[in-house]
Amino acid sequence: MKLLVTTFIKGEDLEKLKKYFDEIRIRGLPRISRVLEPEELIQEIHDIDMFIVEFEEITEEALTRSKQLKLIASVRAGPQANIDIEAATRRGILVLYSPSRSSDVVADFTIGLLLAATRYIAKGHFLVKTFQLTEVNPRRPGFAPRDIVWVTNNPENFPYLKLKGIGLTGKALGILGLGAIGQEVALRAVAFKMNVIAHDPYVSRENAERIGVRLVDKDTLFRQADFVSIHVKVEPKTLALVGKRELELMKPTAFFINTARGAIVDQKALYRVLKERRIAGAALDVFENEPLKPSDPLLDLDNVVLTPHIAGACYDNYEKASSIVTRGIEDYLKGVRPQHVVNPDVVDKKEDTP
Repeated sequence: MKLLVTTFIKGEDLEKLKKYFDEIRIRGLPRISRVLEPEELIQEIHDIDMFIVEFEEITEEALTRSKQLKLIASVRAGPQANIDIEAATRRGILVLYSPSRSSDVVADFTIGLLLAATRYIAKGHFLVKTFQLTEVNPRRPGFAPRDIVWVTNNPENFPYLKLKGIGLTGKALGILGLGAIGQEVALRAVAFKMNVIAHDPYVSRENAERIGVRLVDKDTLFRQADFVSIHVKVEPKTLALVGKRELELMKPTAFFINTARGAIVDQKALYRVLKERRIAGAALDVFENEPLKPSDPLLDLDNVVLTPHIAGACYDNYEKASSIVTRGIEDYLKGVRPQHVVNPDVVDKKEDTP
């Protein structure tokens, strides 16, 4: 059998898989630091039995050109983003995935963005690096040598006053979507002594209260939260889930954080409320169109922190996902039902076949 791998897999996991495959073909990111183009993928996939993937687009056409593919193992928590699950299911191809691989690291990043925006960490870094807060002799009379405060010639630029932020203790964090990542964000926020509220119609009140979260309706969340953090999946019903109406419910002192997907938010409406100072600021890792164009108006705002969709970019992710997909493939090859299956109907049909 042949295995195609287009993402990063731990050496020890590759060694485990070598016991089952005559050939392990490594392409894409680990070899050329980019995702395979559609035609390149078709060339690689036509004679393989199993495929470990991250970003390549696996379309119905690619699957049609594949003659013996039995299993696709995605190292992502949401393989639907780049795999045609319906087409795979029709062809009897099992699709595995890696749930919660990013929960911890995205939650960490979310809290990091929250702090970067509210305590002006990103802005302070920028002002120092662009020489807007530097001078030859920063020491001024009136400050003890052992307690030097960063003072500039222009009192209006005194960073201790200009960059005064807000603390988190006692503040309300509103989480839209209390899934795996949302729950991890909640646990971190509780450790910061924040009051956590959330809206998620699929989570029971008991489960929310178990981790210190109070469930509320969506409007209440936007009205009461000092910080709103988005953690829902992109689905037809969540497109532009956060629009003008929700954003205008927020407090003028509130901050908006999005590490989920840009399509969940009406970006034009978000820009307007930031531009008009109807909310205090935002921290965004995802956007409607990525990468941002140089002409994007968000780049002109001074009350927004922007990062290039890197909340899940962490070595720990690959370690965890590598173990998950390797275990899934081993189980499948041993005749054991894999734990994390996107399309269980494929397994059920095979089990029902006499």
